[in-house]
Amino acid sequence: MMKKQKGFTLVKVLLLSTMAGVVVFGAMKETLVQERLTGNFQKSMNARFLSEKGIYIVAQRLRDELVLSPLLTRDELIATQGVYTGGGELGDDLKYDVTVAAHPSDESLIVITSSGERYSGDSNDKIIAYYKFTKGSTTPVNDSLLAGCTGVYLQGSGLIDSYDSSVGTYEQTKSGNAVITTSSVNGDVTLKGHSIIKGDVNAAGSVYLLGSSHVYGNVTANGSVEISPGNGMRVDGNVLTVGNIEHLGGEISGYVRANGNALMKWGATITNQNNDSFDIQYGGTGTFPDGSEFYQNGIHYSASRFNVNPQIAPFEAPGLGSAECDPLAIVDNMSEVIGNSNSYPYYSVAANDLYTFSPQLLVYEKLQGNSGKTKGAPTLIPASQSEVYVFDNLTQQYADLTEDVTSNEYVFTMKGFDVGSNGNVVIQGGDVIFLVDGDFTLAGGSSMTIKAGSSLSIFVTGNVSLSGSGNGFAEQHGVATSGHGAFNIYSSKAGESVSLSGNSDMYAVVYAPLATISIQGNGSIYGSIIGSFISGIGNADYHFDEALKSIDYGVGQGSGSGGGLNKPTLTFDRWYYRLPEVVKEEQE
Repeated sequence: MMKKQKGFTLVKVLLLSTMAGVVVFGAMKETLVQERLTGNFQKSMNARFLSEKGIYIVAQRLRDELVLSPLLTRDELIATQGVYTGGGELGDDLKYDVTVAAHPSDESLIVITSSGERYSGDSNDKIIAYYKFTKGSTTPVNDSLLAGCTGVYLQGSGLIDSYDSSVGTYEQTKSGNAVITTSSVNGDVTLKGHSIIKGDVNAAGSVYLLGSSHVYGNVTANGSVEISPGNGMRVDGNVLTVGNIEHLGGEISGYVRANGNALMKWGATITNQNNDSFDIQYGGTGTFPDGSEFYQNGIHYSASRFNVNPQIAPFEAPGLGSAECDPLAIVDNMSEVIGNSNSYPYYSVAANDLYTFSPQLLVYEKLQGNSGKTKGAPTLIPASQSEVYVFDNLTQQYADLTEDVTSNEYVFTMKGFDVGSNGNVVIQGGDVIFLVDGDFTLAGGSSMTIKAGSSLSIFVTGNVSLSGSGNGFAEQHGVATSGHGAFNIYSSKAGESVSLSGNSDMYAVVYAPLATISIQGNGSIYGSIIGSFISGIGNADYHFDEALKSIDYGVGQGSGSGGGLNKPTLTFDRWYYRLPEVVKEEQE
């Protein structure tokens, strides 16, 4: 007889299937939660990446703006940017908004705030980044009394100092801010004689203090410093050199720092009047006599306390680099400035002749009874053909205005200019420009007077010879109404091509980057001199006019600039994230 089945196995299967289903549904629920968490995390990361992208893009936009306009202030730079909105590459649901603002209390900081969103705000993030801003600036072309690219050599017993013609006369404003500078790697400064230098000496090469010259200022050198045997004060300041120091006699009132060797002899002293912690520090070998003057606080200069490399950074002269000798690029641009000179006349001012130049008129007069007559007019250069780029930023000014001064330039073109003995030249009525494709000579006994408020700018391809006569050529020292120096010489010729001599006073701003400039005589020279090599022999006094530092030729003129450009910088400082819920509250 067959037994009846009661279905217990089926029940067990159903129970097991139910349990399996519960487990599966539980796993599916956990998987769904994990997937949602992963999705939320992904959206959050997308929002964060978008906010970061906004920061990077706007920071680069600011840097690009500084390339175009390197002299912007912080606030001017910020004003170039509005609210910048961008998106991602995966769809319209990726978005970032960026704003730029000034830090409320730190004038060097720029605040960039970027908000990133994903899925129309379902996920968002915010970054606040701080960037440190350093404003760009130009180094004045005329920032030194004597700037010799390849060297400066002075032999004599004259006074070297400074004054400020924008404030008063030399006697009223004379001070000790003269600067002697070289800029090429081997540009040495040699002071041989008994001159008194009231200011600093900065050399991209070495400094040699020979004779008994006294420097009332600091001495800085990328090469070495050598002070010859002698007595009395030699440097009334500090001595810093990347190379060696040889102090063979006399007193240094400040301290000494040398990355290289240090040598001192009997009779040489470092008085350290400001009580610096170290009279001297040197990185190489020290050689010192065993005398009391070679001790500080009972410790000899040869001790390890002083034998420590001070890590003096190399002196960076204005324009050092591709434009180290010619920041105005006058050599590269001179041919364009001079133009086609085939038909230019030669000007010769004979004895008892008087030539009066104004920007729009030349009048000739014979001083022995003949009445004056018009000699001619300058060449008109329309603005569309303007060649004298030094006048781009500082526009030529003239008194008898008949048209917009910004539209045209008036220039006197010549194959040469010669003022003989007893010849006379007067410059008046504004900015007079000479374009000389040849030599410019002013002989002894002649005179050239630049009236107050006017200026004379000479662009010359040949030799320049000025024999001092009259009182400095300029009735009013310094900067004319237009912003140009009262008397300017721009020379492109190399070699021994510029000579300044005589026993009378002379005011001049000489810019001859390839020339050897020879200075002789016993007169006083006011202004500023830039050349390849400057050689001063005689007892002439040199007075640096600090007002010339204000002349702004502009940036990017021709292939040069208004001087050395200290580039602006925008560097990342710090950042922090804002929590999403804080961002959401702010949005609500």
